[in-house]
Amino acid sequence: MSNRKISISKEYLEKILKPINKISESCVLKGKDNFLYTVCSTEDKSVILYAKLKTSSELEEPLKLNLISIKRLLSGLNSLGNLGDFSITLFENYIKCEVDKDGEKTHLKYHLVDDDIVKEFPLKIEKIVNLSFNTEFDLSPETSKRILAASSFATDAQKVYFGLTDNIITAEVNDKTIPNIDNMLIPITNKWKGDDLILDFPISIEIFKNLVSFKSDIKVKINNESKVAIFNIVEDNLLELKYIVSALIK
Repeated sequence: MSNRKISISKEYLEKILKPINKISESCVLKGKDNFLYTVCSTEDKSVILYAKLKTSSELEEPLKLNLISIKRLLSGLNSLGNLGDFSITLFENYIKCEVDKDGEKTHLKYHLVDDDIVKEFPLKIEKIVNLSFNTEFDLSPETSKRILAASSFATDAQKVYFGLTDNIITAEVNDKTIPNIDNMLIPITNKWKGDDLILDFPISIEIFKNLVSFKSDIKVKINNESKVAIFNIVEDNLLELKYIVSALIK
């Protein structure tokens, strides 16, 4: 295999790796056409993440990077600094990340691992992309933070119930399987597309720990038949993140 350049800025390489690292310590990062992408999940598979990043130019051929420690790669990228021209090159069993500042070059070599050490998550991307949805609405960054903060008050409640109250989509931090616990109801929006939310749609509050760092609105899409919710974030039309969670029983 010949050495190959991957056209991507250091900023956006870090932007795709950081949310992945909150979900999983390792991943298989693949490249095709002009995109890098991966599918990974939390250890208990309660949250699945599909992350996709547009590259600056089309890849000459598909690539596959088995990253055993995303945290360690992020640490190395941080040590490179943010001044100078960044480049990343794929070799047979490692990637070389280099920063050139006025002719002074700093680089790191990060070794990749075999397929039997880091395995791909067994979910086809097409299944994610082709899901249809009954209800869609926007969740603001401020509301996302309020929902997570509510769990500090309602300490026994580890669930969020999306529902409809007085024609407003709401998030209730509660656990309706436990009697007499503190809870909080937070309004989200009075605007949505598709069907009304007739029944409570409970999900784990853990997903909001991954959402609070984003500064743009999050599009929430709910499939009532499959009992699946997707939290979709797009930044600068370059980075797209889809967090997929299944509804809890109650």
